[in-house]
Amino acid sequence: MDPYTPDQVTAMLIGSGERKAKMPYWLTFIKSLLGGWMIGFGANLVHVMHGTAGNLATDAPVIVNLLGAVFFPIPLLMILVTGMELITANLMVVPMAVANRRVKLWELPVNVIIVFFGNLAGVLVYAMLLAQCSELYTSQPLIEFTVSLAVKKTSLGWGVCVLRGIGCNFLVCMGVWLATSSREMSSKIIAMYLPASLFVFLGFEHVAANMYFVPMGMLNGASITVGRYIVRSVLPSFIGNMLGGCLLGLPMVFMHHPPELPSFWSRSSSGSSMCTFTEEAPTRVASRVNVSESKV
Repeated sequence: MDPYTPDQVTAMLIGSGERKAKMPYWLTFIKSLLGGWMIGFGANLVHVMHGTAGNLATDAPVIVNLLGAVFFPIPLLMILVTGMELITANLMVVPMAVANRRVKLWELPVNVIIVFFGNLAGVLVYAMLLAQCSELYTSQPLIEFTVSLAVKKTSLGWGVCVLRGIGCNFLVCMGVWLATSSREMSSKIIAMYLPASLFVFLGFEHVAANMYFVPMGMLNGASITVGRYIVRSVLPSFIGNMLGGCLLGLPMVFMHHPPELPSFWSRSSSGSSMCTFTEEAPTRVASRVNVSESKV
């Protein structure tokens, strides 16, 4: 079947951002916790794949990276299909709803804070119960890899981490955009899968995935303080992810569903050589499609 048009997809994502911002706080937190729990499976897989690859990790790292890129997006598909909350997607759709004046500005940071800490709680619960307490991390090479990865992710320059965060969430949100434009579930899965695989293969920074990678390295002995994790990983990757999501979402709003503008911003001819500004600006209502049931 034909995909939805960019105009329709923009309306769907604006509606999704509005629903996310208006959702009861307790429900947002529970969905975020489950979303973080799901991310743990993919991050755990990356650890096991790289940490147990042996000589393949040094002789042919591109193969190991490719395998990680193939399997890591599975949790993203789980979140998409089940309707759970993930901070990276919210950093696109809620700002879109704010720009379209469907959501108040103060509701954006409230939603972001709840989803962020819900994701963090879910990831940490997974790390402690399913990873650490279940003794998945017993081999020395695997432990050494988790430590080295955590150190690497907290040693990047601020600018480097921000830029990698931008690239990451632009691709993740592109996957959300393409999945929303698809009508069938199989098409949604493929559309989400490809951009997500690309960000993993390129080594970009995903703030929610790092909620597992860095704390897990700390649990296995990495000499990283909580303060260093926050300053050198959480803040720059979060800022980058926010910019990456807005880089895709906000231009789409202003191209396809611009908010109501003051009348003096819109031009109309009045029979004279001068332009007057009386024509009503494009409204967010006129081009809206009936997508109240669509979800991201």
